[in-house]
Amino acid sequence: MRINHFNSIQNNPYKNLVQNMKQEKVQSGYKKDELQISEEAKKLLSSSKFETDRAEKISEIKSQVDNGTYKVNVNETAKSIINFWQQN
Repeated sequence: MRINHFNSIQNNPYKNLVQNMKQEKVQSGYKKDELQISEEAKKLLSSSKFETDRAEKISEIKSQVDNGTYKVNVNETAKSIINFWQQN
């Protein structure tokens, strides 16, 4: 005689339904982080005097390096390295 476990816990379809619902709730609870920069902030960043001065200085140094006329001030470089390591 063979006995089938028709009403066993392993074959309970409601249990699977409840587990699926729990997973959906957990997944829907997470939100992604977002960052939005306003148009006004973008204008302020692009029109800053600091950025234009920096770009001019960089282009000047690049042209000096390309021409071979760029000279490194060894004393100033050494002083800034020493100051950096003394602060840390």
